Amino acid sequence: MKARSLSPGFFRQNRRRLLEIMEPGTMAVICAAGPKLRNGDQHYTYRQDSDFFYLTGMEIPDCTLVLLKPGSAGHETERLFIHQPSETEGLWEGRAMDLEKARLISAAASLAWMDELDEFLSSYIPVFTEVYSSLGTADDVLTHLVDYRLMEVMKQRFPSLHLRKLAPLMTRLRMRKSDEEILAMRTACDITGGAFKRVVGRIEPGMWEYQIAAKLGAAFFHAGAGAHAFEPIVASGKNALVLHYISHSSRCQKDELVLLDFGAEWNNYAADCSRTVPVSGRFSARQRKVYQGLLGVFYQARALMTRGTLMRDFHHQVCEMMEDFHIGLGLYTSVEAKRAPETAPLWKRYYMHGTSHSIGLDVHDPFDRSIAFEPGMVFSCEPAIYIPEEGLGIRIENDILIGEEGPIDLMDDIPLDADELEALMNA
Repeated sequence: MKARSLSPGFFRQNRRRLLEIMEPGTMAVICAAGPKLRNGDQHYTYRQDSDFFYLTGMEIPDCTLVLLKPGSAGHETERLFIHQPSETEGLWEGRAMDLEKARLISAAASLAWMDELDEFLSSYIPVFTEVYSSLGTADDVLTHLVDYRLMEVMKQRFPSLHLRKLAPLMTRLRMRKSDEEILAMRTACDITGGAFKRVVGRIEPGMWEYQIAAKLGAAFFHAGAGAHAFEPIVASGKNALVLHYISHSSRCQKDELVLLDFGAEWNNYAADCSRTVPVSGRFSARQRKVYQGLLGVFYQARALMTRGTLMRDFHHQVCEMMEDFHIGLGLYTSVEAKRAPETAPLWKRYYMHGTSHSIGLDVHDPFDRSIAFEPGMVFSCEPAIYIPEEGLGIRIENDILIGEEGPIDLMDDIPLDADELEALMNA
């Protein structure tokens, strides 16, 4: 079954929450993502800007949301502007969006066609000169080109206009997931786990990495997921030493491991899972020792993901575990570890990335690292080890919901233990 949209009330509540934290006397202007050109006259599959989706539920380009928060007097105002389709667009693209459909999706109190936006902004900007926008850095211009073009026109017309960064406000809102969001993420995780169980038993020596990636994608689509949440990583052998290996251009060899980092997207919400399995279906003695040792670190790390914990403290504790793990594997001695400078600890030779990131509408969702973990937040837990001398890379990753009483593993039904993985691959 294909994903159904989130409830209109969800988007209405998100706009209300944004208005609550906007400064009085300000306006927010948020544009939908534009279509991305692939080549010639062909476009990539459309994916809405995550902030815009979070506030409106709309999944079409050429839309703009305007929120007005007056000063001490006056009522808050919202208006959603959408593209008015032509007859030709209807002929080529099928049933088009209209104002009533947009109202049912977004629960917006006021809607209008995009050709009315200029007049609307021109009437309010002289009063609301402080405008929240998705722009803020040079990179934002590239990712929010529609916003940039609109704001450039407005700044030329109204030199007194001053842009404020919308991102800090949206981060505050999106860090904590509602029950509806958590349900969407659980579904994404369930689809991801189902795909893994369906595909892992078909991995065999001689198979191309791209074939495994294709099978995962097919399983996602078969289950009704809209797409991969991100470009999957299928890295066999030494390729697993490349953290974001996506070329998928090697054959899997008999005695190698293959690292899978993948996740389905459901209602635009991401899952992010990593598993490392033996191509032949059986771990060697050394592979098993390293894998099971890392799994022990994973279990200890997951237990630390509780309310009140800061991300930096969490990662620091995991790195201390990693050092003990590495010493146990004989990668270096405790004496060598103590002699290493604080700026270049030895564990970093074999574990060079973070243990966790926020997950939501984006696989790397916005998060303020100065804020401690709170119930409703969702993070990855992904300890890993990369041993260049052995051509060995192993990563284990699950998605963890911070609960009232402790961590809740949204992927606890996806096999983790070496024995479980071997049994699944040889069933």
